[in-house]
Amino acid sequence: MKTILLSILGWCMATSLLAQPGSSDRKPVATFESTPTRLNTMTLFPSVPTPAVASRIDWTSQMEADQTVSAPTFIAKACITAPKPIARYSLSLNNQIQTLTRDLKVERDKDCQNVFSQSVQLKEGGNTLRLIAYMTGGGEVTSTLTVTYKKPPVLVLEKRLALVIGNADYPGANKLSNPVNDATDIATALKQLGFDVLQFTNLDNKGMRQAINTFGEKLRDYQVGLFYYAGHGLQSQGNNYLVPIDAEPLSPNEIEYECLDAQRVLTKMEDARTRTNIVVLDACRNNSLDRSWKSRGGSDNNGLASMNAPTGSVIAYATGPGKTAADGTGRNGLYTGALLKALQTPNQTITQLFQQVRAEVLKQSNNKQTPWESTSLTGDFYFQRK
Repeated sequence: MKTILLSILGWCMATSLLAQPGSSDRKPVATFESTPTRLNTMTLFPSVPTPAVASRIDWTSQMEADQTVSAPTFIAKACITAPKPIARYSLSLNNQIQTLTRDLKVERDKDCQNVFSQSVQLKEGGNTLRLIAYMTGGGEVTSTLTVTYKKPPVLVLEKRLALVIGNADYPGANKLSNPVNDATDIATALKQLGFDVLQFTNLDNKGMRQAINTFGEKLRDYQVGLFYYAGHGLQSQGNNYLVPIDAEPLSPNEIEYECLDAQRVLTKMEDARTRTNIVVLDACRNNSLDRSWKSRGGSDNNGLASMNAPTGSVIAYATGPGKTAADGTGRNGLYTGALLKALQTPNQTITQLFQQVRAEVLKQSNNKQTPWESTSLTGDFYFQRK
């Protein structure tokens, strides 16, 4: 034990002697701390200033080619990039401010700083959307989007052909106001419903015969045939006649030569063996033929007579047998106006459609005009299915 203590004591004394200054020419060692320095890397890695955030709106809505959609309900989606938080949005459709839905969510995701989503109802044709995003503390960013809404084609399971004739340019007091408009509007409506349409206006006797013959020939390649006529019509000896604009019968016996027997159209349809045939006659106008013509040609009664509908056919009249129909004071005749309206309603059978037409005409005429039909259809027919 004494040996250990003596060893420790000796080591301490030796250390103390070594720490003593040596000869007079030896100087003590000075110690100090320098100011920290930074490595200058400017020449190696030039400093690039952080660019300012550009404000922008990117529309992300799903659309078909050429910014066209096939449904009226459109979801306006956009991604907004801005240097400051977005305080509120304003969306207008065709210059009309849209009420933002309560469940509108402004959220972040990995690809977009601010996500906007709002449902709107488009009109048919072109639509202009304008979105404004207002930033907190001032400033805004805006963008405009044009979207075209086109209705999808009507589901048609069979080939359809229509012949549409509107005669109005009769001489003298026999001239009518609406048939040309009626024929034009009916032709447009039928095209939208999947019909191939042969359209004619103000036909003379020769023109009407050629149109009906052409219709009969083409109809052989179709499953559905439709004939629409607006203009003067009369009955003689129980037969119905459609009046060309140049008709001038000098006696009752000449009516069959000067005018077109409506049965001719039904015969063409039967020969074509189409599955469904539709005849619409808005031909009982209240603008009756002038007295001189009636005295020369004559007619048994006002309006048209009832005709038998061949199997698979429906014949629709603007009013009842022997009655006259209103020509109308607007663009269309009373009956055709109601028919155009009914054709816009999808998923109704042709029977339901004509019931709708009848109710509308009765309402508009204060129960003075009652459309009617004769039919031998063997199944349901729909003008449009959706």
